[in-house]
Amino acid sequence: MEFPKNASSEISEISVAQYAPKRCPQCNSGNLIIRSSYKRTISELGNIDTKKIIKLQVATFKCGDCGFVFVPEHPDYPKKYEYSRRVIQTALSLHFKKNLSGNKIAEYLGEYFNVNVPPKTIYNWINVLTEDFMKSEFRNDPEEALDAYKALTIDATYFNLGKGMIGKKNDVQSLSAVKLSKGIYLLTWWE
Repeated sequence: MEFPKNASSEISEISVAQYAPKRCPQCNSGNLIIRSSYKRTISELGNIDTKKIIKLQVATFKCGDCGFVFVPEHPDYPKKYEYSRRVIQTALSLHFKKNLSGNKIAEYLGEYFNVNVPPKTIYNWINVLTEDFMKSEFRNDPEEALDAYKALTIDATYFNLGKGMIGKKNDVQSLSAVKLSKGIYLLTWWE
């Protein structure tokens, strides 16, 4: 059995017809006109021997009846990100469930999924997307989320692992829930 060291590239193209609505979201008319379009290059999770690239066609539509202009977003490839939702979700899961640093996550993604993400980008995702990520994790399966996350700070609007609240110069109110042995949680309130 051979184990190749060079990764091959797999490029997939996704046309706007595969994900765009067929009707105007404003007036429900089917008279849609593509005003302009371009292709985005997005890194996707590959595997140990395949680097996966997505070429996503993005189009600006105009309704021929009401004049409404919109750009549909593919659910797997968020606007303004050069990485897929799966790459971002994997990085956030590794950070919060395995307590890995941005540097370790970048190394892991490169080694096992052939996705090269700078650690600085991963830290930015952690800072910007933590709240949305945690809300979706708890909304989807609260019991599993409570088992998966060992320490969590909640102040009614923001989630993190607690370290973001420690060391600030301003007084902060927060509630920390830390999972101890046998499923017992230690709740701590700081003012």
